[in-house]
Amino acid sequence: MTTAYLKASHRELDEERTTEGDPYHPHARAVPVEPGRFEEYVLRVYPFGATFLPGHKLVVELSNGEPLADAHNALLPPDAFHLPVGRPVSHKIYRDAAHPSRIVLPFTRTVPSS
Repeated sequence: MTTAYLKASHRELDEERTTEGDPYHPHARAVPVEPGRFEEYVLRVYPFGATFLPGHKLVVELSNGEPLADAHNALLPPDAFHLPVGRPVSHKIYRDAAHPSRIVLPFTRTVPSS
């Protein structure tokens, strides 16, 4: 339904321009990722339109590869892509009390008209 992209070395945020659900990454410098160090990565989930009914579920898929260029990806803003490093990498996602993870989605409710 939607996508979010961030090159790990460009995770730095401009705190003054960042708001909930809309992080601002200046991309002014690359900050190397240190193996074994815990880092927070804040990604902007691009808006989408869909109707979710009771019982529907969302699935989040994480990948450390660059997506192929196709018609869907052509709709994304030009800053959505970053060149991959070209070498294999692996990431561990921690989701526990000490390392909370979350996804912020812009849900709205509509009231059926009579």
